Amino acid sequence: MNKPLKIGFLMPYSGVYPYYAQHITAGFLCAATKMSHTATDFAFVPTYIGQGGSKAILEAAQKLIFFEGVDVLMGMINPKMYPELRPILENHNKLGLFFDFGESVPPVGGYGSHISNLSIGLWQSEYVLGQWATKEFGHRGHMISPIYESGFNLSSSFLSGVGSAGSNQLKSTVLKESHASKDLLDLNDFFNAIDADAPDYVHAIFVGQIGNEFLKQWSASKFNNVIPLVTVENMAYPDMLEDIGHLGLNFYSASTWSKEHKTGSNPAFVRGFENFGKQQANLFGMLGYEAGLILGRMKAQLTIGNTATAIAHFNQSGTVGPKGVLYFGNPEQQSFPLIDIVKINTTNKKNNATIIAQGTALGYDISTVYSETESGWQNPYLSV
Repeated sequence: MNKPLKIGFLMPYSGVYPYYAQHITAGFLCAATKMSHTATDFAFVPTYIGQGGSKAILEAAQKLIFFEGVDVLMGMINPKMYPELRPILENHNKLGLFFDFGESVPPVGGYGSHISNLSIGLWQSEYVLGQWATKEFGHRGHMISPIYESGFNLSSSFLSGVGSAGSNQLKSTVLKESHASKDLLDLNDFFNAIDADAPDYVHAIFVGQIGNEFLKQWSASKFNNVIPLVTVENMAYPDMLEDIGHLGLNFYSASTWSKEHKTGSNPAFVRGFENFGKQQANLFGMLGYEAGLILGRMKAQLTIGNTATAIAHFNQSGTVGPKGVLYFGNPEQQSFPLIDIVKINTTNKKNNATIIAQGTALGYDISTVYSETESGWQNPYLSV
């Protein structure tokens, strides 16, 4: 019998997407089945890591590698944690394949030979949004985020996009915890500020239900449909808008991936996933599918400990996923995909996302961003 590939799955808490791990696993097994593997060819060892801080991740990684004997570490963690995992993985010849929302800009040199990530790339879509909003609406924007969201590289990426469009007039409001928490969102000071000095547009960066609360208060304010609203892309995900579609919202956002995209292998993935999982294709299913394509190709070498050979063979040809060509690590292969700018209109019956422009983060100088933001949060973006 073939030895199964043993995968340690680091699972942080997420009140936003509580079933993300199940969707990732479904996508993974969908890809594995496509490659003629069976479910018994892979053994998942899930480990809960709370909100994904440093101590919890390192303890879980050590347990999975030293005691469980896993071949691969996988999971949804903040890229800021990769350097701490790097020596463990390299010293014990293990592979790390992680998921993230792209809340942190990556270092130019990558994360080492044994680590790769599958990312939504929010830092890229934020750059594109900043550039587009400035050109479309004007140079005098106003960005708002709670203190949690401000601890990542999203606001700095948006600011860089604004700067690339020739503006240095972006104002910013960071809401203190006393004004923005799971139980409270007080926008009075922010509304007073934009009433006294009206910006050309407002850019909102929120995670989870507090984002919906912001949209509710915005829709009830006198600024709704007067000052253009541009949001971080996770605020415009269809599942997040289900509960507030009746508000008749009109705003702008970005989209790095959608099940509606008709390019490349994405339509085939959507059909295959929905037939396999009997559920709608979603973001986490797509990430799991990409991971399945990578590890399915590497399995034979990884199960006998030939990690370097597995990586080298894979990177000679790569493989094509729903978002494009996949490589393991390899910063030279850093891609800057087309990102859609979408206009969102919600009704009681349907949430419409119309593509009105496209752009890429090509030209964004990230050479010093990583080193300049070492104090960012260690927990992942969705861990609230």
